Amino acid sequence: MKTYPALVLAGYSHENPDPLALAMGVERKSLIPIAGKPMVYWVVKALRESARVDQIYIVGMGPEDNVTFETDVIYIPNQDKHFDNIMAGINAVQTHQPDVEFLISASGDIPTLQASTVDWFVETCESQKGDLYYSVVERNVMEKAFPDSRRSYVPVVEGKFCGGDLFFVRLAIAHNNEQLVRELLAKRKSAFQQARLLGFKTIIKFLFRRLSIQDAEDLSERLLHAKGHIVVSPYADLAMDVDKPHQLDMVRAKLEGPAGAQA
Repeated sequence: MKTYPALVLAGYSHENPDPLALAMGVERKSLIPIAGKPMVYWVVKALRESARVDQIYIVGMGPEDNVTFETDVIYIPNQDKHFDNIMAGINAVQTHQPDVEFLISASGDIPTLQASTVDWFVETCESQKGDLYYSVVERNVMEKAFPDSRRSYVPVVEGKFCGGDLFFVRLAIAHNNEQLVRELLAKRKSAFQQARLLGFKTIIKFLFRRLSIQDAEDLSERLLHAKGHIVVSPYADLAMDVDKPHQLDMVRAKLEGPAGAQA
């Protein structure tokens, strides 16, 4: 069974501190405690327990943070900008494992992520021919697993979806159209702002709810010069990122309850 490096994005911005981190009195969101461990610990736990992951890299942390991950990790210094953290992580993987073709990328704020979901996601990506795989979750699936999570959903022809935080990326295309990717990431919380960047036709389709998953995949190929696939996940844990206090309360209840995760 083939394994891949995993990149965990746990970076932060000195200029724009995360509101949830500020509210909780910590420097960065990934260090907010949940069930006796920093939030990012649970993401790394899922990755180290996955049969599809080998080396784990963490952007935005270091040994000085004194987090025990119970596995070997490679630390990459924080770069202050989300895009720069991604590229620093990719560059580190290419330096340490130059023969690697794909990597798995996960946000450091999805603490309910399960190893079985990582396994399923990688296997699904491997079954398709592409360069970039992006996970999404349909609204009913999300709300059944995490009622009152109040995620934002993008309406497309096939339904309403929220973005996931698990990616599968061919390293060779990582530097394609970097400026556009930087701008899209800067506007990643606004689907309409992203649509504006992608052109008039995309705006019209978005406004009239005629944009489809296939349209999005075609756009990625045209703009990024890479074959993109949107992977519709039946598992909500890969999309339950913690941005707001009520979401933190929700995942704490899940991980700290009687049937919660065990370190």
